[in-house]
Amino acid sequence: MATAGSRKSNKSGGKPFHMRRWLSVQQAVDHLSALSEEPLTSDDLARLAEDHRLDLYWYRPGQQLTYLDHPDKPDIELTQPLRLCPEHSGDWRAIVGILRQRPALPAEENDTPVLKDANGNRLSITFDFSRRPEPFSSRWYPNYAELVVKRRDLDQLEDQLFSIEEDQPLEPSLLLDVIWQLEQMAMENGDTDTAPSHDLNWLTRQLSSRTNLDPTLLGKVLNAAERQHASHQ
Repeated sequence: MATAGSRKSNKSGGKPFHMRRWLSVQQAVDHLSALSEEPLTSDDLARLAEDHRLDLYWYRPGQQLTYLDHPDKPDIELTQPLRLCPEHSGDWRAIVGILRQRPALPAEENDTPVLKDANGNRLSITFDFSRRPEPFSSRWYPNYAELVVKRRDLDQLEDQLFSIEEDQPLEPSLLLDVIWQLEQMAMENGDTDTAPSHDLNWLTRQLSSRTNLDPTLLGKVLNAAERQHASHQ
């Protein structure tokens, strides 16, 4: 998808996909899916945002903004994405919900998400009186298409995600399930006309001779695998 996106952007005069500074939510999902070789959804990004591992930005070109801490400053126009503040838990839950394709509950002007610029100024969206949305209009919140992420943030996150996946120890229950399957394979291989049926004692002796591990310890592991399997039935 990244390649298709690059061809499309080149035709329209935009930057190639790999050189873009900002990515839409869908572009980020497609990018991570290609890297992980697994189908991901925006719900995966939502979990990262919930854990405050991914910053989200709001980009609605031409939207008017007002300074919250400097009311004397004139309103400005949104010309590039601004970071949505995760410090306000209610706002952040609503924004994370948007990633899950659940639009935020409509809000009024006093209940809009807080944004921050590069200098740490807090801002909020505002409208001219003649263009002011109705109370409880969804225009007071970003929609799915208006949420973007920084490509640089995503690049840094990739290293964490894939290194964690590679280094993460396997769950003991999963290991026991694998051991049980290996037990069955060993026993089935011995159940022939030319070889006697294998049992746990035979398997314990074979493993002990190959690994120099204590037969008693190996027996405990094999029995634990049997119990693990039985508990799933």
